[in-house]
Amino acid sequence: MEGYIKRVFLIGLRLNGVQYNNSVKIVEGTYINTRVLIEKVLFLLNGADGKQKQLISKLKIAHPEYFKLNELFLKFAAPYRNRLAHGTIEELKDQELVKWLCHINRSFFKEFEALLQKEFGHSAFDVPGQWGAKRGASEKIEDTVKKLKLGSLVSDPMHLTAVQRSLVGTIYEAP
Repeated sequence: MEGYIKRVFLIGLRLNGVQYNNSVKIVEGTYINTRVLIEKVLFLLNGADGKQKQLISKLKIAHPEYFKLNELFLKFAAPYRNRLAHGTIEELKDQELVKWLCHINRSFFKEFEALLQKEFGHSAFDVPGQWGAKRGASEKIEDTVKKLKLGSLVSDPMHLTAVQRSLVGTIYEAP
C-alpha cells in the first residue's frame, strides 16, 4: 500500500509541474505522515487549487466507503505493518488477524482506485502523462517542498567511503 500511495504522490507532483527526477527524489526523500500524505495526494491531484480541507470534506460526502476504509487502513493495517517493518514484532501468528489485515488493505486499494477513477478519470497505474502531466519547470527540490507544503526532506545517509575514512586507524576499520 505504501508503494501505491507513493505512486499516486508522484503523479500528483507531476500534475503540479514538478520535473520527473525531482518528483522521484521528493517521493523517496520526504517524510510525511501517512494520513497527511494521503490527503496531500488527493489535493495535489486536484491541482492544489483551493483549500485542502474543503476538498477532503467534499470527497468524504461523495466517497464514504473510501473514507471508512482509509480510517481502518490507518488505524488497523498500517500500525501492524509499521510494527513488523520496525521490528517491534517479529511475525503475525493469528491467521484471522492476517486475513483481516489483507482484507482491509485490498479493500482500501479497491476504493482508492474507484475514487481516482470517479474523481479524476484515471488509475494510479496510468503514467503521469495520461493524467495530463506536462514537462516540469526547473526548480530546486527544497523550493518545491516548501511551495507545496510537503513536510521535510530527510537527510541522505553518509556515503560508504566517508564511513570507511572515518574509521581508519580504529579497531573498527574493517568489518
